[in-house]
Amino acid sequence: MNVLLIGSGGREHALAWKLAQSARLGKLYAAPGNPGIARHAELVAMDVTDHEAVIGFCRRQAIGLVVVGPEAPLVAGLADDLRAAGIPVFGPDKAAAQLEGSKGFTKDLCTRARIPTAGYVRADGTDDALARLAPFGLPVVIKADGLAAGKGVVIATTRDEAEGAIRAADGPLVIEEFLAGEEASLFALSDGRTVVPFGSAQDHKRVGDGDTGPNTGGMGAYSPARVLTPALESQAMREIVEPTVRAMAEAGTPFVGVLYAGLMLTPAGPKLIEYNARFGDPEAQVLMPRLESDLLELMLASAESRLDQVEAPRFSHRVALTVVMAANGYPGTPETGGTIDGIEAAEAAGAIVFQAGTSDRDGRLVASGGRVLAVTAEGPTVRWAQKAAYTAIERIDFPSGFCRHDIGWREVARETQ
Repeated sequence: MNVLLIGSGGREHALAWKLAQSARLGKLYAAPGNPGIARHAELVAMDVTDHEAVIGFCRRQAIGLVVVGPEAPLVAGLADDLRAAGIPVFGPDKAAAQLEGSKGFTKDLCTRARIPTAGYVRADGTDDALARLAPFGLPVVIKADGLAAGKGVVIATTRDEAEGAIRAADGPLVIEEFLAGEEASLFALSDGRTVVPFGSAQDHKRVGDGDTGPNTGGMGAYSPARVLTPALESQAMREIVEPTVRAMAEAGTPFVGVLYAGLMLTPAGPKLIEYNARFGDPEAQVLMPRLESDLLELMLASAESRLDQVEAPRFSHRVALTVVMAANGYPGTPETGGTIDGIEAAEAAGAIVFQAGTSDRDGRLVASGGRVLAVTAEGPTVRWAQKAAYTAIERIDFPSGFCRHDIGWREVARETQ
C-alpha cells in the first residue's frame, strides 16, 4: 500500500520512521518532508494547502492512506476533502478537529458531557476578557482560543500579568482556573466509534532547566509517564476520552485519528487541560520507538472504522526519552542557518535522531526552524534513557543550538527515592 504523509517536523520524521517498518507498506511519500524524513520516504514538493493538488497526487500515485501529521491542515479541512474524494485518511474532519482548533469549543463540550476540567469563561476580546477576569483567583490561566503551536498559554501569577496577557492577545480567549498537580499526556486512537489507549508521555514545555522561562512547543519528553498509573489511565479513558468520542459521534462529527489528551492529575483525579487532534511533538518521538504493533495497520483500521477488529496497540516496557535541540533564540526568533554535524555518531551511540527544523544547503545539514532535532534513547529506566540521550547529544556538533539538561527530572527523582 502506498502512503502519503503530510508534514515536515520531528513528529512526522518519527511517524515516517515507524511507517517504513510496516510489512504492508508499498511506497511512502512525504509532503513536504525534511532531510531526515527523506531517509524513509520520497519527498514531494507540493503545497498541502492546495487540496485539489493533494487529491490529484493521491490518485496518480494510487495512495491507499493519507496520514496528516500537523494540526493546521486538519483544522483547514484537508481530511474532509480527501474523504469526499474517496481517499482514506488518518486524521479528523474539520468539525472534529475543533477539539484542538477551539479551546472554547472543547470546554463547552466538557460542560455538556460532564467531563472533568477546570472552571472557565469564554471571552470575545480584550474588553470582554478583562471584565470576566475578576472572579478568578491567582494563578489564573489565559489561553488563546485558536491554534497557537503549543505556545498560546500564559499562567499569570499576578493580576497585572493576567491583564497584560489579555491585552497582548489577538482574538477570542478562554480564562481558566489554575489546576494544581502534575501533567501527563494520554493518547488514544479512534475510528469514530471505537477508542483504544495509545500510550502516555510527559512533556517539558518550558524552555529552561527547572521548568523556567516561556512555554515552547516542547523541549523534550519521556514515555511512559508512570505518574499516570494504570488505574488513573483507566479513569481518564472512562471519564474523559470515551465520553468525548461519544459526544462527537452523537453530534454527527465523529472523531477519526489520534486524540491527545493533556491531563492534570489533581487530588480529585484526572482533569482535562486541553485536547490535540494529532500526535504530539515531541511525544511522537518517544511513542514510536516503544510501539511494537504495526502503525500502518492501526492507522488504516482507524480510517476504515474497524479498530475493534485489530489487536490493541502493544508497547515495549522500556522507557524512551527524547531531548530537543533548538536553535538559539527559540522560542522567540530562532537563529537559522547553523550547521549540524555528528548525527551519524549520535546514532552509532544507540540514539535515534529525529529531524525537525532542518534543511539541506549545498550538501550540508543546517538549522531552518526553532526546534531542530529530537535525540531519542531507550533504556530500562528514565535515568538510563536520559543518560543515553545526553551521551548521544555530546556527539552532535550544533554550535548555534541548545537544549535543556534535565529532561525527565521528575521521574528520575522518583526513581531514586
